[in-house]
Amino acid sequence: MIPSNEQLFQSVFNYATMPMFVVNTDFIIIAHNKQHKIISNTLDQDIIGVNVGTAFESLTPAEALTLLMDNLMLSKNSKEVIQLPSFHFVSLAPVNDETENIWRIEIVPVLNDAQEVDYLLTIWHAAYLPLEILPAAQIKLNEELAATGEQIEAGTEQLENAVEELEAINDELTQTQEELNKLSQELEEKENLDADQHADKRQEVESQRDRLKRFLMQAPAGICVLDGPEFVFELVNPSFQELFPNRDLLGKTFVTALPEIKGQLMWEILQEVYATGEAFQGSEMLIPLANEETGNAEERYFNFIYQARFDSAGKIDGILLFVYEVTDMVLVRLEVEENEQRFRLLLNAIPQIAWTNTVEGEINFYNEQWYSYTGMDADENQRMALRQMMHPEDLKNHVEKFKAILASEDSGHYETRLKDEDGGYKWYLIRMQPIKDDEDIVLLWIGTATDINDLKILQQQKDDFISIASHELKTPVASLKASMQLLDRMKHNSSEKMQSLIGLAGKSVDKVSGLIDSLLDSNQLAEGGVPLHKTLFNLSELIDSCAEQVFRGDQSHLIITGEKDLRVNADQERIEQVIINMLTNAVKYAPGSKDIIINLEKISDTVKVSVIDKGPGIPAEKTPYLFDRYYRVEESRQPGLGLGLYICAEIIAKHEGKIGADSEVGVGSTFWFILPL
Repeated sequence: MIPSNEQLFQSVFNYATMPMFVVNTDFIIIAHNKQHKIISNTLDQDIIGVNVGTAFESLTPAEALTLLMDNLMLSKNSKEVIQLPSFHFVSLAPVNDETENIWRIEIVPVLNDAQEVDYLLTIWHAAYLPLEILPAAQIKLNEELAATGEQIEAGTEQLENAVEELEAINDELTQTQEELNKLSQELEEKENLDADQHADKRQEVESQRDRLKRFLMQAPAGICVLDGPEFVFELVNPSFQELFPNRDLLGKTFVTALPEIKGQLMWEILQEVYATGEAFQGSEMLIPLANEETGNAEERYFNFIYQARFDSAGKIDGILLFVYEVTDMVLVRLEVEENEQRFRLLLNAIPQIAWTNTVEGEINFYNEQWYSYTGMDADENQRMALRQMMHPEDLKNHVEKFKAILASEDSGHYETRLKDEDGGYKWYLIRMQPIKDDEDIVLLWIGTATDINDLKILQQQKDDFISIASHELKTPVASLKASMQLLDRMKHNSSEKMQSLIGLAGKSVDKVSGLIDSLLDSNQLAEGGVPLHKTLFNLSELIDSCAEQVFRGDQSHLIITGEKDLRVNADQERIEQVIINMLTNAVKYAPGSKDIIINLEKISDTVKVSVIDKGPGIPAEKTPYLFDRYYRVEESRQPGLGLGLYICAEIIAKHEGKIGADSEVGVGSTFWFILPL
């Protein structure tokens, strides 16, 4: 069942990640979503039906409210989108614990079919968006759009089935008409035979008449015969009678039986066919008819054919009417078209570039933000448009990632640079979300491009600083580490307290050295600067060695299962780094887990290594980002830079393997990687 427009609107509006509210042309608030209730501290208040000026009179500074009201009026009159400058609103809740409550308001007019403003949508953009929340916000928006698009796709499928059925019915009507014409001609010819010379043919003529009548009465389409200029119902088959179940038709004139028809186009066409003899075929004609129970007029749609009937002298003496009701099919099509228009309006209202493409990858729709950013014409080749705007250095990666996501039939993302209308390039996060039917078959894809250029610049500056700082720190730390090792060998001559302090200092130096190595590893891996030195080794033996380092000789909490005789050709030192990181995380983040399990499983020509704990688990919405650079789960209170899993992912990728995580809150987590044997 296709949802109503109201349901589609609520689906996207209420669960959008940006605060929004909608006002009518009198600036009365008619809706505001959950995010806006949160920032405006109105979760327990009802401001629906309240004027904007009254609802937000406590906003400070006062000029912000004045500017908002003035620009609402301006957007209403100009019918254009208006961007307000950023303001520090004192009475609004902050974006999060780390940022101030600074907002930039965007006003979007919503036009009706007459191109008049019906509503004004205000979108509150945070002036600062932290990197770690960007993917989560993006995926929510994609899910909302995907849900809306799936509803539209389901309606489209119904419409396509209805159209196929309608075409078959039209073919059937045409064949019926041809058959009737043929039978009528045969009857006319036989009736004109001289009765005395062809007496033996009379019985055959009567048989043909019976055959014709049976054909008319059994036809699946509605058929009736209207006699004379008054159009009296001379014959009505059951299919035609079903269209008007409680009306007596036979023997009555057309106008008497169906009085609401008089004055409508269908009545005028009927008279025209009787006058000229030219057949008429109508498709999806709207004919209001009175409801048999309520008496109220109902809009019904019909496909029909008017065919003149001729007597033996060649004069018109009646009308043959073939009719089929298509109301349900037309209503489905109209609803699909309306939902599709609504869907496109939603895509045009979001601030990101968005598009839809087929399962083959052909893009069939771009939103307005795409044309505004690229300056491209809507008539240009849509299939090639996305490739044309790619940075030449990113094109190969885009093609590979795009095809890989389509082949996986699952959502995915990657980063690329897109050219703007001035020829400059900006970094964008491309996300693709499949729309699937009830049988999990992909019907359509929705793609979005989010501007991350400022974040990329900041990240590059941060990486450059870390790289320089790491190199500069490595020399003095190495010297300090050598000094601590020397002190460690001499500590037996010191007091017990001094020996303890030397031990703690040595551990601290090791931690600092490890952090510097991780920072250098992350930069070198990202730049492809770490070569692999592959050798053939036993994976189970390497795991035993890693366990001794992590558990310090005590393996009571470690259980190794699966196939223990597997040998892989890989960089042993790097794979050891991955295993130690996963084991360390299992101990660190799942302290309540009694047993930690490592399972080795051979899958075709690969081996899958899984580290399983029974800890608190990780929320499902956070697992896709665990291997992102600098990403850390918000609930975690453990120290770290968020680089460990990122480095693991890069190492496994260089081995042409796969890495991932499965987790359920309250049950535990499984971190795994796959290597070719």
